[in-house]
Amino acid sequence: MKKYDIVVIGSGLGGSACALVLSKLGYCVALIERGSHPRFAIGESATPVTSKKIQHLGKIYGIPEFDEFSTYDKIKSSNLDIDCGPKELFHYFIHEKGQKKISHNGIIPEFIVQTPEVDAQYFRSDSDEYMVKIARKYGVTYFENTSVENIDFNSDSVQISCQKQNESLEIDAQFVIDGTGFRSIIGEKYDLKVQGDDLNIQLKSRSIFSHFKNVGDFEEKLKADKGFIDKSPAPRARATQHHCFDGGWVWIIPFENGVTSIGLNLDIDKYPMNDMDAEDEFWSVIEQYPIIMDLLINSNNVRPFVKTGRMQYYNKEMVGDRWAMLPASAYGLDAWFSTGLASSFIAIHRLADILNERVFPGKRFSRDILLDYELAMKKEYLHASKMVHGMYKSFKHYDVFKHYCSLCFMGAESFLANNGIQKGMDLSSLLLNAGDPNFVNKFGEIYGKVMTWSSWDSVVGGEIEMLNQYIREEMAPYNFRNFGDPNMHGMHPKVSVC
Repeated sequence: MKKYDIVVIGSGLGGSACALVLSKLGYCVALIERGSHPRFAIGESATPVTSKKIQHLGKIYGIPEFDEFSTYDKIKSSNLDIDCGPKELFHYFIHEKGQKKISHNGIIPEFIVQTPEVDAQYFRSDSDEYMVKIARKYGVTYFENTSVENIDFNSDSVQISCQKQNESLEIDAQFVIDGTGFRSIIGEKYDLKVQGDDLNIQLKSRSIFSHFKNVGDFEEKLKADKGFIDKSPAPRARATQHHCFDGGWVWIIPFENGVTSIGLNLDIDKYPMNDMDAEDEFWSVIEQYPIIMDLLINSNNVRPFVKTGRMQYYNKEMVGDRWAMLPASAYGLDAWFSTGLASSFIAIHRLADILNERVFPGKRFSRDILLDYELAMKKEYLHASKMVHGMYKSFKHYDVFKHYCSLCFMGAESFLANNGIQKGMDLSSLLLNAGDPNFVNKFGEIYGKVMTWSSWDSVVGGEIEMLNQYIREEMAPYNFRNFGDPNMHGMHPKVSVC
């Protein structure tokens, strides 16, 4: 029987990076993967929180490859063999059904926020394979094409029964980390998953996505409009583009290898689940929005379309005696604001802290030692789900959207300003500032207004003026970019907050 201190199951980007960090701390670590690399995955877009957290982990754990991997510019300067793309902007455009002209009622409904560094759009088949390679370099034992058939948690160890092709493997561990994602192996073992109508959140969304080639350039569409004056601090091709409409949004993420990741995300309240073919439904929605359709008219998908059910779920317990889940196994939310990779690397830091400082030194492997880790994820899950739910409900009114959207950035940048990147297991330092009660309460006030306005045909000027004043005055301690200032014209260049 092979014996390890820690076994990580699932070699996605988070699982491999987690195994790497723990190996660098001196633990004997195994990484088990049911399939093999390279393989398709989404969750492709980094954020400033992601980039800075990866850099910090590389610094404190002595992993220079993390720093090289952390941003687009560093990937390029390090000559890493990874396909990627530059993310210099968060770009948002609100579309009306049937709208053919860029300007609508004399307004170009656009909102742009520039990133402090040029973050990366990760072509995940490359980046995930790279992270496994680095994990192995730092001593992680890697089992690929190896399925976990059974896990037995005992008082003194964990026995993991695996099948690698025709060979049976028995692995003994002191601790197990579940990085298997939606079909969490531990969640299924203990029947922990909560989904559907049993969820305690309002957010209900689903997605249809694929990879494409020959996608049009949105910048060209903008410049063809006579009323367009370009104020963007960088080209929109260097952005994660969000094309939003009442009831959903489309992500457009270009990579430099000619492939573009595109996903259609739908509010289930307005687009209920159905039995339509994924590709048919994708185009049936896109064709209602001529500007988006024009971008895709000459494109061709290079992978089959994938259609999800409701993306939201969580596990009632995210830690237990001798085990813990990474965020993608613990809960599911939505692609909005690209929180997936950020939450993974934040969780790695927390888990490394707890295991290295509380669990292994005293051989205390019980659930109660890990509860802060679970509580942090549950608070982030509830806060982020509420924030994203409000985004879907704000798309109906551009003036509401551009103010409400700024709250996502205030939450992320307050986390950075409060040295959240440097902190491991700290319940006051949570993603999107979910650990600051004052911010959470003030956000809640605006969220309540957005819910009310979502049923209105139009939002009158007085309400927008009130919202603008609230953003500028009440949210001032969290507002690092002059959100709400009309002189910014919805264009917010880079700032440094940490």
